[in-house]
Amino acid sequence: MRGLLDYHMHSVLSDGAASYEEMTLAAIEKGLSEIGFSDHVCLKPVVWAMQEVDLPVMTRQITDIQDKYGHLINIRYGIELDYFPGKEEHLHRIIQSLPLDYVIGSVHFMGDWNFDGDESLYGKWSNDEVYETYFHLIQKAARSGLFDTIGHLDLIKKFAVYPESDLKKLYLETAAIIKEAGMVVELNTAGFDKPCAEFYPSPQWLEILHSFEIPVTLSSDSHHPRQLARHYQQAIDLLKKTGYHQIVRYQGRKKSWLKI
Repeated sequence: MRGLLDYHMHSVLSDGAASYEEMTLAAIEKGLSEIGFSDHVCLKPVVWAMQEVDLPVMTRQITDIQDKYGHLINIRYGIELDYFPGKEEHLHRIIQSLPLDYVIGSVHFMGDWNFDGDESLYGKWSNDEVYETYFHLIQKAARSGLFDTIGHLDLIKKFAVYPESDLKKLYLETAAIIKEAGMVVELNTAGFDKPCAEFYPSPQWLEILHSFEIPVTLSSDSHHPRQLARHYQQAIDLLKKTGYHQIVRYQGRKKSWLKI
């Protein structure tokens, strides 16, 4: 998708399958005007995320790629940082230690349960309870002031797990908190390839976000070069249908706008 951006992608430093250079060359070939790397950083010692001791390696590699290819494509430095309640000071120190253009705040854990990769505990509680727990964590993440973008807002639906009742009140409450925090939400196209078979967030969620005038950005959540800008035409069509005509871009943790 020529002239567009992709702000959510992972390299071999976390759980991606390619180097920064391989991802950058693929983005140039696809005609993207701007990309942002956002490897996982997580306080828990998981195999799919960077550990703090390795963060200088990430900074050096991204800086090298910016120097090598910056004349061909804008390359931003982001991270996808897991939110954990009560760990805000630690998360803040990590953010402050890096020369970031943006920070994606994501929730992958409820306590010690990584619901994004472990399906075994679905059914232990009602789906309504799981959704309420998840979105209350999203609310806390937004209120923390740590993050620029909320990552895959309704990730909890990944395995086609849906609430038993209408939770629109919870969604409206969450949207109001995101709005008050001045945050951006990504339209993450990866969900289309998961069991839920739709973007994060859903069309219903996008309408809620638009009604609150919450800005959005665009991402593929790529873990392989072939996934870059996946399903972008459908994503752009959905954004325009919902009423969005521009998306957010970042530099130095400051927002600007790109028309779509």
